Amino acid sequence: MAMLKIHGLSPSTFTRTVRLACHEKGIDYEMVDAMPNNIGPLNPFAKIPAITHGDVTLYESIAILRYLERVFPGPRLWPDDAVAAALCDQWASAVADSLANASLRYFAARAGFLPVPAEMAQKYLAKTVEVVPIFDRQLGKHRFLAGEQLTAADLYLYPLYAYFPDVPELKAIADKAPNCNRWAAEMTARPSAKATEPSFKPQIAA
Repeated sequence: MAMLKIHGLSPSTFTRTVRLACHEKGIDYEMVDAMPNNIGPLNPFAKIPAITHGDVTLYESIAILRYLERVFPGPRLWPDDAVAAALCDQWASAVADSLANASLRYFAARAGFLPVPAEMAQKYLAKTVEVVPIFDRQLGKHRFLAGEQLTAADLYLYPLYAYFPDVPELKAIADKAPNCNRWAAEMTARPSAKATEPSFKPQIAA
């Protein structure tokens, strides 16, 4: 079988989500460094990650993870039960939409990757303050985000939440989310998290 190639960058949260999935399922892959603006024909929307696997080319992390789940053996990232699988999708979508559009954009603004007015950055921060407690309440009820077993939803949340300690304003939010922090500590100890630690992190301006 052809070697799976992941095109992206190690600090990218969605690239790390795909890499985490590979490690959790025991899939060998080759990491190919690619910037959003030079990923070329692999993604017409100029975003990372993308994968190539033989004749298959895919972009959008949710499509990639679903492909990995269907093609490769190994631990399941989605439960078999229809309701449990839907809850996994629900929480993965909540991370990719509500949390990423708040905290990730604030992080990007603080790192200088997203040139937005200060008042817009503050709106991203305010939205993060609003949504993190929702995840904290969920993780107060369950060991993992979508239940008692690790699922794809956790692989979406972890790369994003792992950046919170690096930004004082986000760390202050995390300090008020004990259930998220309990979960994050367990995730950090997993071999998949250790294997996908970013090779470098963006510098946050003081």
